Amino acid sequence: MLQTDSRYPGWVKGWGVVKGEPPGWHFAGIFETRLEALEAAEKAGEGYGVQWGSYDERNKEFVSGNS
Repeated sequence: MLQTDSRYPGWVKGWGVVKGEPPGWHFAGIFETRLEALEAAEKAGEGYGVQWGSYDERNKEFVSGNS
């Protein structure tokens, strides 16, 4: 289960799979473990990487660099 992000109500923390740079990056999913995210990035295709961050499912917004 993804961790709740106490700083942002309704957001969760986890390993995001992204391609490109914010704010124009493509978000492919969020995962509980880094290993799951690495596997998903490999399946997503060339250019996808893994970033730790917070995700708001309602607005489909992902921000990285949060601890």
